[in-house]
Amino acid sequence: MRTEHMLPIAERIEQAGFGTIEALAMVSFDAGILFLQQDPFERVRLLRDRIPATPLRGAIRSNLLHGFYPRPTDINELFVERMFVNGIRDFAVLESLHCWDNVAPAIHAAKRLGAKITIPLVFNLAPGYDDDFYVRQARDVIDRFDPETICLGDAGGSLTVERTRTLVPALRAAIGDTRLELNTHCLTGMGPQVALEAAVLGADQILTAIDPLANGNSLPAAQATARDLRALGFSVDIDDRALDEVGDYLGKLAAQLNYPVGVPAEYDPANYQTQYAGGAMTNLEAQLNAAGIADKLPAVIDEIGRVREELGSPVMATPFPAIVAAQAVMNVLNAERYSVVPDEVKKYVCGYFGALPLPVDDNVKDLVMNNGSRDISETPPPLDPVVPELRKRYGHLSPDEMILRYMYDDQKIDALVPVEDTFSVKQSIVEVMAGLARMRSKRNVRLVAPGLELRANG
Repeated sequence: MRTEHMLPIAERIEQAGFGTIEALAMVSFDAGILFLQQDPFERVRLLRDRIPATPLRGAIRSNLLHGFYPRPTDINELFVERMFVNGIRDFAVLESLHCWDNVAPAIHAAKRLGAKITIPLVFNLAPGYDDDFYVRQARDVIDRFDPETICLGDAGGSLTVERTRTLVPALRAAIGDTRLELNTHCLTGMGPQVALEAAVLGADQILTAIDPLANGNSLPAAQATARDLRALGFSVDIDDRALDEVGDYLGKLAAQLNYPVGVPAEYDPANYQTQYAGGAMTNLEAQLNAAGIADKLPAVIDEIGRVREELGSPVMATPFPAIVAAQAVMNVLNAERYSVVPDEVKKYVCGYFGALPLPVDDNVKDLVMNNGSRDISETPPPLDPVVPELRKRYGHLSPDEMILRYMYDDQKIDALVPVEDTFSVKQSIVEVMAGLARMRSKRNVRLVAPGLELRANG
């Protein structure tokens, strides 16, 4: 979605009564700059103007910033600062390997600014990722960072109702008064049931999407979740009428611009093998289609499951779904598996992203090391500060633009265009007349258009 598509409905979203509204993530930067020629910092400023009371959340993916490679501490700290200045007040700090040293500087920077911290513990179906593992992680991050919220993050939608019944109570007991959030996706069709079960067992809040942006690869629908929680006896302080109005707007927007909408997924046990994240699946489908190899999707998905296990079953949350998928695509397109190795895969195997929780298959490791780029050192190099040099080069620019030019090339930033807040969803004449009828009893209305005058007298 473009920023101007969001602005007309932003105030109504706030009026719905959400506790937090997630407004910015790294995918917002990639999509905004690479495809829409829009500044994500401008987007969040404009949204903040229309959502002044509800905290806006920004998601950070480890110490990666843009792309898939770890970045120096100083630029990550500056990035947090600029997100805060532009309106972010709740930082969700995702560290898929659970290597908390990677994100400690960003978390401390956010806390110094007075922001709230949400730390996701990303669910994984793999050896060693039992309930005790997540309890240890939760206690560790509470001791180190004292976050406001611990989130059980289920990016691949692989959390089952049965596992929820043991894991959520264990986390609830371990974290005390710290808020417990659930973030599950609907790829297996089980997301709504898992969300309800988590609430029954002690989750304080559920991350949702407003239908028709819900379901499918996305999150449980806010409308249905509120309804079902009330049926279970919970008090849900949300304005259903506002949700319906927002959903109606989004539906009309999708129809007008030919955007896809969320459809409830059928149960597919294959998802428990790939554990591929919802947003990443949407991106993968689009990328294969753009490359003219959409017919390869089933084979690529099967290969994702194999590659994931061979690489030590990494948590399938940013950036690892894209890294695993890149290798899977190469394996499908080439006669010999691992004959072509993306740089990100070799860096992962060499520990550039942090210590691997499970070992890589020995045979696969040999193939990666032999066929990967010789320019990639087996030992990760130190990350030297970059901000001083950036200030020398871009000191005449705003800090926001300086960061964007570091993340992307100058040409892409030069191509950005300001948001024109003039968009509106087209309405049929039937809808216009229905709106006039609703206003008749309230006031006199006089609409004038070239050659047309409509009057409604109270």
